[in-house]
Amino acid sequence: MTELPRRAGALSGLNLSGLTFPGLALAALAATTAPVLAQTTADTGREGGFTLLGRIILGAGRARVAIDTPQAVTALEEEDLDREQAGVPGDFLRTVPGATGYGSGRMTGQFFNLRGVGTGSSSDENRIIVSIDGVPKYAEQYRMGSFFGEPELFRRVEVLRGPGSSILYGSGAIGGVVAFETREASDFLTGSENTALRLRAGFNSNGGGYLGSAILAHRFSERFEALGALTYRHDGDFRAGDGSVVQGSGMDAASGMLSATWRPVENSDQRLRFSFTRWHSDQDDANYAADINAPVFGLIDRTITDDTAQITWENPAPDNPWLDTRIQLSVSDTEVDQRNSTATIPSDLFADSVYGYRTVSINARNTITAQGGNWDNHLTFGAQASRQERTHRAGGGSRLAHPEGTSTRFGLYAQNEFIYNQSLTLIGGLRFDRTELNPTAGVPASAMQARTHQGTAGSLSAHYRLNDNWAVFGSVARTVRLPTLDEIFESGFQGGTVSLDLRPETAITREIGLSYSMTGLVSSGDSLDVKLTGFDNRFRDRIERIMVAGQPSFGNIARARIRGVELEASYDSATAFGRVALSAMEGTNTNTGARLDSVPAHELVVEYGRRFQQYGLEAGWRGTFADGATRANGDRFGGYGLHDLFVAWTPDQGVLAGATLQLSVNNVFDRQYYNILDGSLATAEPRRGRDLRITVGRTFTW
Repeated sequence: MTELPRRAGALSGLNLSGLTFPGLALAALAATTAPVLAQTTADTGREGGFTLLGRIILGAGRARVAIDTPQAVTALEEEDLDREQAGVPGDFLRTVPGATGYGSGRMTGQFFNLRGVGTGSSSDENRIIVSIDGVPKYAEQYRMGSFFGEPELFRRVEVLRGPGSSILYGSGAIGGVVAFETREASDFLTGSENTALRLRAGFNSNGGGYLGSAILAHRFSERFEALGALTYRHDGDFRAGDGSVVQGSGMDAASGMLSATWRPVENSDQRLRFSFTRWHSDQDDANYAADINAPVFGLIDRTITDDTAQITWENPAPDNPWLDTRIQLSVSDTEVDQRNSTATIPSDLFADSVYGYRTVSINARNTITAQGGNWDNHLTFGAQASRQERTHRAGGGSRLAHPEGTSTRFGLYAQNEFIYNQSLTLIGGLRFDRTELNPTAGVPASAMQARTHQGTAGSLSAHYRLNDNWAVFGSVARTVRLPTLDEIFESGFQGGTVSLDLRPETAITREIGLSYSMTGLVSSGDSLDVKLTGFDNRFRDRIERIMVAGQPSFGNIARARIRGVELEASYDSATAFGRVALSAMEGTNTNTGARLDSVPAHELVVEYGRRFQQYGLEAGWRGTFADGATRANGDRFGGYGLHDLFVAWTPDQGVLAGATLQLSVNNVFDRQYYNILDGSLATAEPRRGRDLRITVGRTFTW
């Protein structure tokens, strides 16, 4: 067994293993609210505080407040995203319980993990659904991340944890959904002005990184507005907490976006929205392995282009209970061109290659609303269809370890929400999906045949408000994830063969929770929201890589189980804010008793900040504390404690009115630490040491 060393010192870490979950929850909540309770009522005259749990959730069906949703959900708005000064999209999830971005700090090594679901393999396709403006995003390539994106282009991120969203997003979303929304012209055209130009520049000390971005928004008329954005980001090789340089961790990326919104009918809620985003990187001498430390794979010249385009028509029709329609046509296109490998391993893996994923989708749904004296009913139904083309050319030919082909998917779904007396909410849903997988190259001749799978998913959830402060909720969901093209037809890797007999993967998840909301806790207009959720996720026929020569590359292991708890609490007033995010879970292959390495360490995040409105100033502290954990192979990852400080200044008068200055120091005590999700100790890279980040920006309107 190998163990990482711990650094001594009272601030270096927090051992969670000796605390019970109730003790952890109470300690965390006390840490956040104690400074708040010390305030006087004279500190604020605010009419209403909006906490993280008081925000509107759009991705769970009918729009509702997060704390009133019978599912663990978090909405991150622009102020949260800007505060992070994120270098990669996974940085946004730092304060979301049960959600992690991992796979090194590189822009090309990004994966997501929700509730212990998420690894760097093809088995994650559809287990977690990641989307940009509703467009599903996924790319699979050996030792590469599955998601590419520029943080500057996003205005909102919704994280829906658990399979409750699989009805609307697609069966198989066992872990949940991470939904990114890009910026719109209306975000900047908030007054009577018709044009807005926002300029931003940033710098980070660890790695000598910098960024520059420009966003131009224009309102052509009351019915048409458009936006264009350009961003360039550079990040050098960063240093870990022990001062060592993580070689190959830096890179450059350029991004752009065009979007437009047209309202075809005057004085109507109908709208047609178009958006196109491109993320592009052209890097010489990049590490072949973008997600782990593997010098044996050498260096390679790599060009990546990731495009997302969609056009959506929405017609809420508030005066017509039969019509609330949304239709979206989208294209996602990812291409990786790599060449000039320096690896000395004799394998076609390192040949000059072009990998591609291109998906065309259409999604249409409608909601019918009915009302009575003390009840409301909302029936949402729709259909999805998509065709994904997976290509790979290596040295003029194909590779058995990365089969080519098409995946055609069709789904039908219905979800009904019944609300009685504004206190009881019942949500039930059903979904049917069918896929057809057609190999075109890179497959043994004996396996060149189409494979078809289908499955049905269902969910039932309830939310009951006991009084103005307390509510309880619970759910049960059955989710079916259908095998993917790579899982069925891959062969050759580590001597594995095709896996033509794979069965769909099934998960049954139960959740139960309690929530508390209160306003006027300390002063008029402040808000405190707390949500506690427990979940139990049981897999059957879970699909995993086998890694045995002469055997199918993938197989259905008998059973697995992931269970855990999440606590999310947030406080907000005119002068102070705070939040707590706690997640503790365990995962086991119940067939062998081994730990599931996709399960993260227990983690507690505490954040507290103050607002000085007369100066346009906000300042705060964040602590992240992870427990030690051991992987299935015996590698022991030590626990750690990280401390971050942040300041934001937004003057509202004088010559600097409209400008913003953000300053943060991450990992203040320069702690050396690793994330257990990044792989074994032999290949996991240390995370970034102390890092000073500065971002300045200004918006001009006319």
